[in-house]
Amino acid sequence: MIGLLFALLLIPTLSSAAERPMDFAYGMAIEADAAHGLHEIEIPAAVYRAVARADLGDVRVFNGVGEVVPHALRPRVIVKEQAGATVSLPAFPLWGEGANGLDDLNLRIEKRRDGVIAEVRGRGKSNREKKLRGYLLDATELPGSLAFLELGWKSSADNFIGTVRIDGSDDLTHWKVLADNATLARLSFGGHQVMRNRVELRRAKSNYLRLSWPENQQPLEGITARGEPSSIVAPSPRLWQRFVAAPSNAKNGEYSYDLSGSFTFDRLRVQLPQPNTLVQLQILSRMKSTDAWRPVTSALAYRLRERDAEVTSQEIAATGQGERYWLVRVDQQGGGVGSGDLAIEIGWVPQKLVFAARGAGPFQLAYGSSRAKPAALPIESLIPRYQTEAQFQVAPAKLGAQTTLAGAARLSVMRDYKTMGLWASLIFGVTLLGWMALRLTRQVANPAAESRSAENSH
Repeated sequence: MIGLLFALLLIPTLSSAAERPMDFAYGMAIEADAAHGLHEIEIPAAVYRAVARADLGDVRVFNGVGEVVPHALRPRVIVKEQAGATVSLPAFPLWGEGANGLDDLNLRIEKRRDGVIAEVRGRGKSNREKKLRGYLLDATELPGSLAFLELGWKSSADNFIGTVRIDGSDDLTHWKVLADNATLARLSFGGHQVMRNRVELRRAKSNYLRLSWPENQQPLEGITARGEPSSIVAPSPRLWQRFVAAPSNAKNGEYSYDLSGSFTFDRLRVQLPQPNTLVQLQILSRMKSTDAWRPVTSALAYRLRERDAEVTSQEIAATGQGERYWLVRVDQQGGGVGSGDLAIEIGWVPQKLVFAARGAGPFQLAYGSSRAKPAALPIESLIPRYQTEAQFQVAPAKLGAQTTLAGAARLSVMRDYKTMGLWASLIFGVTLLGWMALRLTRQVANPAAESRSAENSH
């Protein structure tokens, strides 16, 4: 009896076979360098049009013998910080007499029309009779603010430690402090040299920088300066897909779109058919054609022309979470959009998939299955130290053209009669075992009654 119960419970486990490429609708060959263990591919628009899940849960990577290999999806990076290259800054020494402060120096500064310093000269005595008080750095040709200043200097001593102050100005008259008491050092110890020559600046755009040090400190001679610009935040490049409104018998001013896939996007463009058009519109969406429309956002769209120049409305921040059907409802006040096709474009930051090249190639991307469950690993488990990416390098891989595996039939929800039969057998078996257990319990509880019942039956 126990053996029968164990066998019945084991049936569903034995019936679940490993996934194969033919369990999916479509596939793409992957061109990967065998020398690398981890590879990265960018998910193209064709995959979004064919998957059954907006979260890409029905995407797999197979090796050459048809085995599933581990994969993970990189988090989308909407904006990126791009650090600029360091730039050499012209440095002009500032000489002064006695204990005069920098603001009291008698200087003649010559600038070009674009503001670039051409020459800095002291008035009065020669530089031999004056003291080096600081440097004037020209940063007029930099487009933005500086994040760091990297300094070099000449020194006859093996060891130097001191502090500097950096001020910034746009007109050489009004100055603001960008760094105060910043430590500089060049030390030799035990055959090793310790160098500290980077100064972090407060983020503010300044055309000119003024470097100085305390009165009782050794002057820094032969200064060289390199500026490191602040990081520039730039949006990540997006993929764009265009759709034209489908012919519809709907009421005037409504334009419907079938995206034919589960796209996850965050930007939408409206392409008006005629110039000098300005309309107020509402954007709606739904998952299925039988669902009610859900409002997403409203916006003002325009396309205006002045002589040879044309200006169009900006991208609309509209988030799509896999909805297939979209509707643009145009306010007809003012004549609507006129004649012609009203098109929309959706834009998204492409998802990147990382997989481990386990087993022999060639590898294949397979996608599109109504029965597949999400199988992606957390990115941290596939790429150790993912946050810094300091240890593992991920090699880019290329995708080939789309090929048909099992076809579009895998995208429709199919009844699994085999699994239904196995579950029916399991339920019947459990019911039978329950009845047998109940009868056995009664026999143990009342053996005399069961004996008389047996005798009567004979």
